[in-house]
Amino acid sequence: MTKKMKIPDDLQGAFQRSINLLPYELKDDGHMQQVILTYLKFGGEKLARQYIEIIKMYFREQAIKEIFEIQTLSDIFAAGSHISDPDSPENDSLEFPTG
Repeated sequence: MTKKMKIPDDLQGAFQRSINLLPYELKDDGHMQQVILTYLKFGGEKLARQYIEIIKMYFREQAIKEIFEIQTLSDIFAAGSHISDPDSPENDSLEFPTG
């Protein structure tokens, strides 16, 4: 994770704490690590944490959006599953009109 980046000794602790706050999917993201390091260098740990909170809010919103989309598709499928296909063999009638 941090082997590719040169992290100053005085920022090692803050960097690790910041990385630990990230969503799991982003902990090994090199670009995200570089952004956090930049925030630490120029704004300190407080600014890096604020950035991470914004990232976490974005992830929560995306997760809620995906759950809503899945639920909508599930509802559509469930609503259509009880409707039989007019071309299906079960709708073929072998009865002859009686008269």
